[in-house]
Amino acid sequence: MAEADRVGVVFVSHSARIAEGLVELARQMAPSAKLVAAGGTDDGRIGTSFDLVSAGIAEADAGAGVVILCDLGSAILTAETALDFLDDETRARVRIVDAPLVEGGVAAAVAAEAGDDLEKVVAAAETARGPAGGAAAAGAALPRHPPPLRQLRPARWHRQGRTCAG
Repeated sequence: MAEADRVGVVFVSHSARIAEGLVELARQMAPSAKLVAAGGTDDGRIGTSFDLVSAGIAEADAGAGVVILCDLGSAILTAETALDFLDDETRARVRIVDAPLVEGGVAAAVAAEAGDDLEKVVAAAETARGPAGGAAAAGAALPRHPPPLRQLRPARWHRQGRTCAG
């Protein structure tokens, strides 16, 4: 399938190195998909850049759509702002996906590589969130703190009188 027929994926991160690393990782499983890093600021600092995100969308868009994955809330705001400046036709085929950046990005890249349409690539990224009916969705209380380290060590350690430091 030609690249023009595939959905592109843009990784938006506050760090250029993280975004570039995600492209490198996803490319291992999706060697011909259009994967674009849009990380850091225009001058290479930590942060996000409207211009880099806008350019990333343009680079990734071959006509089949673009999936955007973001690392933090302000990256989402930057991506949303970039979408506001797109023409209606382009905006209609760009999606910001609420999914874990690494797992969702790899799943989206693999789906794009396979030639899936925009909605299937979005769905693939969203599968990284886990089952919708999990404990958090059911309103179950999740532990606020991890268990004490003593509980994580094998019982034989405690029988032998070993400590966490030993």
